[in-house]
Amino acid sequence: MGVIVREEVCELLLLNRNYLYQLLYKSFGREPDRAFLDLLTSEHTGESFALLGGEALESVPEYLERLRAETRAPDCVEHLRDEYTRLFVGPMEMDAPPWESIYLGEEGMLFQESTLKVRECYRRFGLLPEEYPRVADDSLALELGFMADLARRSADAFESGDADTLDLTLRGARDFLTEHLLLWVPKLLERLDKTEGRFYPQLAHILDSFLKKDLETVNDLLSEGVHAHD
Repeated sequence: MGVIVREEVCELLLLNRNYLYQLLYKSFGREPDRAFLDLLTSEHTGESFALLGGEALESVPEYLERLRAETRAPDCVEHLRDEYTRLFVGPMEMDAPPWESIYLGEEGMLFQESTLKVRECYRRFGLLPEEYPRVADDSLALELGFMADLARRSADAFESGDADTLDLTLRGARDFLTEHLLLWVPKLLERLDKTEGRFYPQLAHILDSFLKKDLETVNDLLSEGVHAHD
């Protein structure tokens, strides 16, 4: 019975990681619309964050519940789109450019050494951005999309009994968190906290807490030697 329960918990964690990375990828990868806001503030999303545990994430369900009421305002989507554009898109100078190389590169420019390292991580798993090489590979959206893809592969591998792929993708996620996302997302968060944004700074705090907690989750799964279904 204990083995069955443990397998169910592992499967739930893997599926939950996939869901939340897909959600966060959508959060920072495109302008918000009504469908996205309904998904973000849904009870299921709140429960998904709560499942991870940890003090930093325990208030997320309550925040999403408040946000659900706030986003019912008729002009809410338009205001959030304006905030997204001002922070991450332009055409004027962006308040919080969403690229790793801006925060880790010596000159604060795109296409630095960190960009090439990110690209190599993608290639290792057979991935390249659709608009390669015209886009910087190290945007927050692309990096979260990569993590979402790894999370999906991990969940699929567990379900199909592919132990090698499960181990490979969990290790890939761990390495990408420690070598990339967790090095620069806190710096992006500092920049966002200095802006007049009302929605995305809070969302970035949730992202930062989630990434730190996910690293704990992945390390726990690896240290426990989680096995794929036979």
